[in-house]
Amino acid sequence: MNAIYLCTIAEPWIKVSQELEKDFNIIPSYIICWSYDLNLFRKNISNNAYIQNMDDAWKGLGFPPEIDRYVFDEEELRSISYYELIALKMMDRLDPDGESFPFTTRLHFFRDLLGYWFNIVSSSNIDLVISPSIPHRVFDYALYVVCKIKNIKFIMFQLTPFGSNSIIIDDIDAMPRLLDISAEETLPSKSIQERIAKVKGDYKKAIPSYMVKHEVNDKKRRVSRPLAHVKQFIRSYVPRASKPHTYWVEKGFSPNETQYSWHDFYVMEDKRNKKIDMFKKTYSTVITSSLSEKFILIALHYQPEETSCPTGGVYSDQILMIQLLDNYLPKGTDIVIKEHKSQFYSKLEGASGRDPIFYERISQISSRVKFVSVDYDPFELIDQAQAVATISGTIGWESAVRGTPTIVFGRAWYEQMPRVFKVKTKADLIAALQLLPQQKNKDLHSEIMRFHAILEGNFVQAKHYKALLDNNDVTMDESMINIVHKLKGVLNLRNNNV
Repeated sequence: MNAIYLCTIAEPWIKVSQELEKDFNIIPSYIICWSYDLNLFRKNISNNAYIQNMDDAWKGLGFPPEIDRYVFDEEELRSISYYELIALKMMDRLDPDGESFPFTTRLHFFRDLLGYWFNIVSSSNIDLVISPSIPHRVFDYALYVVCKIKNIKFIMFQLTPFGSNSIIIDDIDAMPRLLDISAEETLPSKSIQERIAKVKGDYKKAIPSYMVKHEVNDKKRRVSRPLAHVKQFIRSYVPRASKPHTYWVEKGFSPNETQYSWHDFYVMEDKRNKKIDMFKKTYSTVITSSLSEKFILIALHYQPEETSCPTGGVYSDQILMIQLLDNYLPKGTDIVIKEHKSQFYSKLEGASGRDPIFYERISQISSRVKFVSVDYDPFELIDQAQAVATISGTIGWESAVRGTPTIVFGRAWYEQMPRVFKVKTKADLIAALQLLPQQKNKDLHSEIMRFHAILEGNFVQAKHYKALLDNNDVTMDESMINIVHKLKGVLNLRNNNV
């Protein structure tokens, strides 16, 4: 069995690949890794695996030189038009100011990526792709689409808010069925029970650590930004051997042609920060201080990011969620919108996640659409709302735990949890809206605890991804063992030595 390891870190994935090759004859044929891990992979992967640098992959570079692009015809492209739409939206990440990466260039870029991957998996007889994250960098999503076309197994790890615990999935749009599984345990571990207890309490004690970190860093940057900008501007004229480390696309070029100078990079960074400031100012003019008695809360996602694209499918256009709810909610029920605080943080990518008329377009949907401050206590909003609507955000889980029904429009790790309704169609939405009143504050504690017990039974505890490296709840050796054990079960592998 030939495998591609996608966006992997050296530890624990080198040892994982070695164990899978030794015990189950899964050959690492193609690896994409971070630049600083290149030498480790080259030294420790014994066969002739092709190793690609992630910096190159972002730009559509670094593919095997002997591989040409497969060319798709109209019928083939029609069959993947849904995925193509998602990919075009996903490229917002590469568009620093929302104006530098136009539609036609995006289309050509994605089709080139598809063509390369199609011929790579064909020529290398790839049977399996393993990705520590949900593909969301365009180049990895293109590989996912090719695997869909060619019916190749694609394994991904869905992060959860419970430390280094993830769930292995093989479909971006659906979680594996969990509630059909009978479980002897009716309670999750003590650590998960403690996390649930926090969510039932005060928001200040339950706020995710990454949100605290983002806010602290943003305050520091805003204080130092004027002086930092002057220093950067001066430094941009000093000759330097290195180029800016970025996947941003330069206006007038495709990703594989882009070559930012330091001067151009700092100019673009300043432009992005000003754009974020403009979005924040615009939002402050539309917020209301009073709430109606009946409302649905829509918690917008920070964009661009994997949790909305590709995880949300077409609902990565969050305005679509609002339009559907406006069409089907009963009269007298308002729609309250809360923007994600991270959308206005400098150094993040929020400049390309909203367009200048985003909030105006939402306001024009209906007179019952209201905005609230990003600083409004989310738990207070959850408790007052009839329901919370989100693509896949953690706020949906928090809402269901606290007693307010949740509507998810994407794929959420908690989508099979009691009091959660997954909506993809108008019929789904109509059915969910009819059930909301009886779900609000209904005593579902035992059912929710059982869901978490079943969920925990499907966890793989491992520091498999860059974002988990600072966690201290599992060692690297344990991570390797846990990954191999879980993949053995998911893939129904049989040991070579048996």
